[in-house]
Amino acid sequence: MCSSENVSTTKSQCHRMPWIMRLGDEFLPESQLGAAYQTTRMDHEMRLNVNCNPRPGRLTGLMITLGDNNSHPNGIRDIISAGVDMLRINMSHKDEKWHAITVQSIKEAEQSIDKCSTESYPVGITMDLRGPEIRTGIFNGDENNMGYADLKEGNTVRLMIDNTVRRAGAASCFWVSCPELPGLSQIGDRILIDRGTVELIVIGISECYVTCKIVKGGRISNEKIVHLIDTSIDLPQVSEQDDIDIGLALEYECDFLIVSHARDGKMICAVKDRAKQLGLKPICVLGKISTQQGLDCFDDILKVSDGIMVDRTGIEVHIQIEKVFVAQKSIIAKCNRLGKPVIVAFDVKNQECSHGNMSQIANAVLEGADSIHLRTGNLDVMETIQLVKKVDIVCREAESARWQRQLFEELSYKTLIPLDPTHSISVAAVETSMKCNAAAIVVTTTTGRTAMMLSIYRPRCPIIAITRYGIVARWLQIYFGVHPVQYQDSPLSNWCKDMDARIQCAMDYLRREQLINVGDAVVIVSGWRQGGGFTNCIRLVYASPGRIPNRGDDFEESW
Repeated sequence: MCSSENVSTTKSQCHRMPWIMRLGDEFLPESQLGAAYQTTRMDHEMRLNVNCNPRPGRLTGLMITLGDNNSHPNGIRDIISAGVDMLRINMSHKDEKWHAITVQSIKEAEQSIDKCSTESYPVGITMDLRGPEIRTGIFNGDENNMGYADLKEGNTVRLMIDNTVRRAGAASCFWVSCPELPGLSQIGDRILIDRGTVELIVIGISECYVTCKIVKGGRISNEKIVHLIDTSIDLPQVSEQDDIDIGLALEYECDFLIVSHARDGKMICAVKDRAKQLGLKPICVLGKISTQQGLDCFDDILKVSDGIMVDRTGIEVHIQIEKVFVAQKSIIAKCNRLGKPVIVAFDVKNQECSHGNMSQIANAVLEGADSIHLRTGNLDVMETIQLVKKVDIVCREAESARWQRQLFEELSYKTLIPLDPTHSISVAAVETSMKCNAAAIVVTTTTGRTAMMLSIYRPRCPIIAITRYGIVARWLQIYFGVHPVQYQDSPLSNWCKDMDARIQCAMDYLRREQLINVGDAVVIVSGWRQGGGFTNCIRLVYASPGRIPNRGDDFEESW
């Protein structure tokens, strides 16, 4: 490990090879280097400097939700260009036609970005299943309030199960998608709508409806989620609608499926089995933790999930708000230990984003989140872009403030020995990048496994993952620090020259994105032969001066 005594507390000059000319900016931003490798937590925190600039290039992934106002192709293109890595479509809202149009818009936006380049930077497409949930109907029963209803504290309201009133909701009565509600409810049961926006108490039960008193009033709109806090209900692992939505996600060639309100490991397995039956291509299945039952069965959910999403707003409904941060820290730590990606979700009402939200986002990054999810369905394109820029800065500041010594030691020295070659090389590459204060790690990967392994050990610099496979590049978007690039040039007959060309592509990307300066150290991780599973080479190179080279330029001169 790097010794704290040997780390400069001023500018962090990159080591240079003697033949490299003194051109350009020779310093990387300090990015809290003086604090990163201190031996104790107190020393680390004492050395943090508010005047220190973070490194360029966010390491934490960023996912946003698409809605009516930000889902047209040109808008999506601008959002992706602003730095968004994954786009989420909530299957609980809108219809199948809208979902299909939105997926097509995403693909058109990607093509418009990539058409002038020999490489592609694919974005991950995420479908969030409805899950075993209860929702309100459509509010069209009041001519003055189309699409919503204002429920006033002290009034009463009927929750109807008759499908004939599904699209005729009003402030006095509205439909809910739970036919068993009258039989399951008891006097005094609490019901929350739209994650606590409205709180009801059951005061009467009839055959076709439940009468409730409004304890906490508020405005609710179409198809909002309903939480039965005191009622136990046995919902299917995979509903009929989820079954349809899984088929749509596979048809649209989405990359991630989020299982909402995951209750146990069996539920994740049921979704995986159904996806395997319906599709030829694999898809990553993420478990969303948003209920008390999900927290209680989290270990089982984690074992079978490809990743986890922490739904802070959902958890707040089911446990005391002062316990939410405890649940979040525990979930993130368990995911980090097993090397599975974890996303923390935040509700964002407008592009300003509250100071509290920004602090919570920074804490999630410090705790080890791979990605941040912003629910931005109501924002327009410009508002979404402004929000992304603000969150980008917060993430980069938090990434720089991590206690790197403790983080790397805990992740690397508690792994079981012996490790396989790819795993061993990944640990060594991350340590090398820290020892030489590298500006980036470049990895050529077929399956994506080496890039995932590098991400697990949380380097302080970006991981540029070069792959020929679009599905691998999109899956890698969820991992901390990984910048996936799909290399699209035809393979060369000489494998060594082809490898050099792919590495050159990564160096070009680093220059374009202004992630390296002249003389910066770059760690290269690659295989010794063609195919997956042969990663066992580490090289250390230095960025040369000059312009971004053309494809026809000599490769050696471009370094």
